[in-house]
Amino acid sequence: MRSFFLRSVGLAAAVFALGSCPARAEETLQELLHRGPELASLEAAGLGVESMELALGPQNISLKYRIANPTSAPVRTTLIFPLPEIDFSDPDALWSIPGSDPTNYIGLAATIDQKPAPLSVTQSAVVDGKDVTAALRRGGLPLVPVGFFHDRLAALPADARARLAKDGIIIENGTDQAGNPIYSPRWSVRASASRALELAPGQSALVEFRFRSSVGVARDTVLREPLRSSKQLAQEVDRRRADYCLDRSFLAGVDKMVSAAAARRAAAQEAVAPPTDGAAPEPVATDAARKQPAIRIFPEANVADLRERRISFDLSAGAPSTPARQFRLVVDKGKPTRLVSFCLADLKKLSPTAFEMRAADFRPSGVLRVLLLGPED
Repeated sequence: MRSFFLRSVGLAAAVFALGSCPARAEETLQELLHRGPELASLEAAGLGVESMELALGPQNISLKYRIANPTSAPVRTTLIFPLPEIDFSDPDALWSIPGSDPTNYIGLAATIDQKPAPLSVTQSAVVDGKDVTAALRRGGLPLVPVGFFHDRLAALPADARARLAKDGIIIENGTDQAGNPIYSPRWSVRASASRALELAPGQSALVEFRFRSSVGVARDTVLREPLRSSKQLAQEVDRRRADYCLDRSFLAGVDKMVSAAAARRAAAQEAVAPPTDGAAPEPVATDAARKQPAIRIFPEANVADLRERRISFDLSAGAPSTPARQFRLVVDKGKPTRLVSFCLADLKKLSPTAFEMRAADFRPSGVLRVLLLGPED
């Protein structure tokens, strides 16, 4: 497994925070776990998946499948694409929700043989395994509690809010300035898109899905020194090493960005430092620090303005039980100055911005986690 230096295009995901101020929303965002359609159900209907292609980037994700009917009879089935589940029960969790539609919240669209294929999207809310969709609809509350959700909740009659709280659908979470209780949702949202698919004997179809990427964001990183060597943060560093297969070259790239930014800041401060009592200006950095290579300059502050961005995709969810004859995966970063790391081997560089993996008779498995790291765009 190897890591590669890449840079993504700017973060495109729209952020919805439950009653949080924008500044806090920018601090830490949790990415949704993306996945593909239910291909196993196609096999159960007698269809086969001949090829699979996944293209992943910080703005969009696309999936292409060549689906064939090898039988001697026509096959009509329903293709189901589950959207990422969102758990709103933790009031401190800020999810990166990329779409503006509260129902189709990843902006999922499909084509069949390059022709638009409208999708039917269904959505439900669940608390402790119980479907509470009807109760929320009766209260005029959106299942994805974004935007003016708290205003809508506050506008309900007191007995309606009390009933929702008694049923465990909402929970009190502090009070406002006037002393009135503030409520938070306790439900998870589940949604799926569906489309009928009909293939004649021996026929195949190219089915493509495209949607916006949910990108997790952190306004700093434990991978920069001196944080990386802190005993208190060792567990977080080890988790990133395991999740993203970080290697020495990746960490050296982080050190280079930090030290270069520190050197630029020190030079700028020294250039404008006024003399004191006619004496020569006192240097901002010590002589010893200047003589050291830039790679050794590791300030406590995040002088390089580094951001972590994360994308997660579950390759196992809905995967066919039999291997696809052709499999292709592309990670495209957009710009050349950000670092990226993920756990895949045998990658080929397609361009200054894209890397590719190809395999034959391959069944994807596991969760692909992509880490993008660099200064804020």
